Amino acid sequence: MRHREVPFTVDADIDLGEAAALWMQAGGDVRIRRGAVPRALAEAETEGPTWQCAGDRLLITFPWGLRFLVEGGERIGYAADGDVDLPSLRLSLLSNAWIALALQRGLLPLHASAVASGTAVHACTAPSGEGKSTLAAALSARGHAFFADDVLLLDPAAFDEEGRCYGYKDLKLWLDGATLAGVRPGKRVREVAGYDKHFVEPPLRSPYIAGRLETLYELSRRTAPEGEKPAAAIERLSGGLAVKTLYRAVHRRRMALAVVGRERLSRWLAALIPHVGVFRFHRIVADHRFDEGVRILSEALPREAAG
Repeated sequence: MRHREVPFTVDADIDLGEAAALWMQAGGDVRIRRGAVPRALAEAETEGPTWQCAGDRLLITFPWGLRFLVEGGERIGYAADGDVDLPSLRLSLLSNAWIALALQRGLLPLHASAVASGTAVHACTAPSGEGKSTLAAALSARGHAFFADDVLLLDPAAFDEEGRCYGYKDLKLWLDGATLAGVRPGKRVREVAGYDKHFVEPPLRSPYIAGRLETLYELSRRTAPEGEKPAAAIERLSGGLAVKTLYRAVHRRRMALAVVGRERLSRWLAALIPHVGVFRFHRIVADHRFDEGVRILSEALPREAAG
């Protein structure tokens, strides 16, 4: 396994940014172009809040008039009602549209941020807003190399050999998250009023885009009866609990079920479970206890830096 290889390449008519630079290649496997995109799929078989799926075609729409049509794992067309700034277009394309493309190409997306020790990847999963990115930034400041933010792409064909996974997104934090993690915010992700999320350069970044997923930690909130001080803790999961945790970690689960089907998704998770340690990280969700949780998780992870 070459750890700077990507599972597919992209020929796009826009700059997708530094995080996706290794994926960009003239004449690549996937073509991304601006063009005609329908407002609806008349033949849609499954629908979500912002998407419709019909066979190997998936339409994604955003409230501000931006639309993507992902077809056969080979094409992404995009269109907009009016002007859309490049950062907003890039951000939208590298989220739902990229996940749909990965699914069509037989890759499994996990909703997780991750750090790495060499090529061994350790990921944290939780719903949006629960602090995955903030935790990854804080771990990077403690000597764990940042690997991925928000999305990990796994290759089910390589589970038996390597548990292969890929990261491709820049680290992004709200200002309060950057303060908690002790990292310096950079430029704003979008120049939109009220959207105060910033790109962050992690203190330590993995040189690899591909690695081997070794552990997955589900973030959990811990509370205690009034007057008691709860302690953060890590619990290893096995059997059905571990499988359910992996299932909850699938990014855009309804979309995944629509694109690959329940049977295929179940096979992927069953193939993954023997190769990944699954844990629940019970942490105290309070700013003054944040460092305590970071310390506990940091001590559970290998300390050698990537390289």
